[in-house]
Amino acid sequence: MLERRQEPRAKSMFKSAYVQTEGGVQFVTLRNISVSGVCLDAFPGASQGDEVEFCIDASGLRKGTVCWVKDGLCGIVTTDSDAFESTPQQFPQRSVRLPLSVAVKLYVDGHREDATLRNISIRGACISSRGNFVSGQLVSTEIAGFCFELASVRWVKHGLFGLGFAGPIPPAVFRKLVAKIQEAPRSRPDERRFGGNTA
Repeated sequence: MLERRQEPRAKSMFKSAYVQTEGGVQFVTLRNISVSGVCLDAFPGASQGDEVEFCIDASGLRKGTVCWVKDGLCGIVTTDSDAFESTPQQFPQRSVRLPLSVAVKLYVDGHREDATLRNISIRGACISSRGNFVSGQLVSTEIAGFCFELASVRWVKHGLFGLGFAGPIPPAVFRKLVAKIQEAPRSRPDERRFGGNTA
């Protein structure tokens, strides 16, 4: 078959990403990347021509347009002028952070404390709290009804701390967690978007 692509074929990848739509934040998996766009898991309601924002790395949100949807996948061509300056090999393997905010419960030494989630990934979360936490401290947390035991404090700074989960959250479970967070009354995309730290 004649190859009609005008650019090098995309490099296959398998890492966390998210898409920001009018309906909220959708956790997806990045499947491959090329100079002009990405292939992701098709998110609920994805349709050709949709204008979206997506994030695959620490550089933050990019604007794009859904150009195809097929077999559980979708292609998004970036509409940002700078496109992708990095090669796929240069993209960090650090888990992408979803900028969601919701009330959470912390449990430390048998005591409960209320706090606020600022962002979350499959490996950890950034939380704001008035408590006095220190690096290495073990904390259990409840987020939208999901419990994470023996998470460890990775860093503390200006009323925020990074929490590393005992193990990565399976993608299927993480999708359910993200959906539950967005159903909660106080949940919303963080106004700071991608500015926060995490574990």
